[in-house]
Amino acid sequence: NILHDHINTVVGHYRGRVVAWDVVNEAVGEDGTLRDSVWLRTIGPDYIDYAFRWAHEADPQAQLFYNDYDGEGLGPKSDGIYTLVQGLVQRGVPIHGVGMQMHVSPPKLPRTEDVTANMQRLAALGLQIHITEMDVEIHQPSELQTQANIYRDMAAVCLNNSACKSFSV
Repeated sequence: NILHDHINTVVGHYRGRVVAWDVVNEAVGEDGTLRDSVWLRTIGPDYIDYAFRWAHEADPQAQLFYNDYDGEGLGPKSDGIYTLVQGLVQRGVPIHGVGMQMHVSPPKLPRTEDVTANMQRLAALGLQIHITEMDVEIHQPSELQTQANIYRDMAAVCLNNSACKSFSV
């Protein structure tokens, strides 16, 4: 009841005024399994389906997204995110896309080819992709050109995939 009331209150309050909601955020762990949370322990994994369905009921016109960090490239976490959203799509849960937070740094950077492949498999499910929180951490002024190149390369990945509809920094 708490989760339902919260979603209904917040999404309902902004009904028709918000284009897209990050309905569920950071639910997948580094190993690709669902992260422990009060919702998972209390309701079970169905809490994700419920959250999307309730958000859709509160504002049927809004686009609904799953959002997470460190799932931009390929690996266990992005595979877990893919499996999660694939299941939502297969069950007819109202989901429109995946948000990739894209917090990166020169030593912790997914390969552009892997980001492209991940976007392509999400797009094949009929989902949009939003880069939601792009930031590139650097520590020295000498890294400014490297930082600029990373922004350029990731923006190009987004622009070259028709399912990538938003790039926010």
